[in-house]
Amino acid sequence: SVFWDPSIYGRFLVVAILACLVVVLFERDRRLLIGATVAIAAIWVGLYFSYSQSSFAALVAGVILAVIFAWGRRGLMLAAVAAVVVAVGALAVPNVRHDVFGHGRGLNSATGGRGKLVRKGGRIAVNHPVAGVGIGGFKHAYAELTHLKGKEPKAAASHTTPVTVAAETGIIGLALYVWLLASGLLLAFRRFAPDLAGLTALVCGLVFASIAVHSLLYSAFFEDPTVWAALGLAAVTSRVPLARRNDEPAQ
Repeated sequence: SVFWDPSIYGRFLVVAILACLVVVLFERDRRLLIGATVAIAAIWVGLYFSYSQSSFAALVAGVILAVIFAWGRRGLMLAAVAAVVVAVGALAVPNVRHDVFGHGRGLNSATGGRGKLVRKGGRIAVNHPVAGVGIGGFKHAYAELTHLKGKEPKAAASHTTPVTVAAETGIIGLALYVWLLASGLLLAFRRFAPDLAGLTALVCGLVFASIAVHSLLYSAFFEDPTVWAALGLAAVTSRVPLARRNDEPAQ
């Protein structure tokens, strides 16, 4: 009951799992390693019962990034192989094939109706490509397009941050949104090193990236204070100098 929505609940659990995962991948203390592993297992149980597709997608993205930083090329190859195995295994299930390819509904059914919302939001963005409909004007524009009653009906939501940004602020706002994502990830990941500041920055980058992926299916990117907390902490850790070599005088 603390969270108003299962997907938001799942998002916060993903953040906790990724923080523990960094400990598992880089920590050498056996007690911390065991504790973090147990914590991940317990939190994942809660995540499972959220039944949040967007949260699982965010977790997969965060895990792939973490493995790449921990294992380099081997991690990238492992992630690619795992993605192929999961995709083949999913398509082998008749219900999944039916949702994805059946009756012309495509991914709309597989994503709980989000495909239709995204298409409608995309039409708004195409109709107002330069300046959009104005910040906060998405619901009103969606209601006009779909003939919904009320100025801001609850059904008028894209559930996809980039679509909402494009519809409300046009191509300029979308470009600024992409810039924010790229600069935020660069800010966090460029400080990567196996020390406390570097691993803290890595956690911030994983959190930022996972919420960005989550917002592709459930919006709520700019409104989530965790995004700005991660960016702020990444900015602080980026100012911490890397450990000096033994042959250099300590400051």
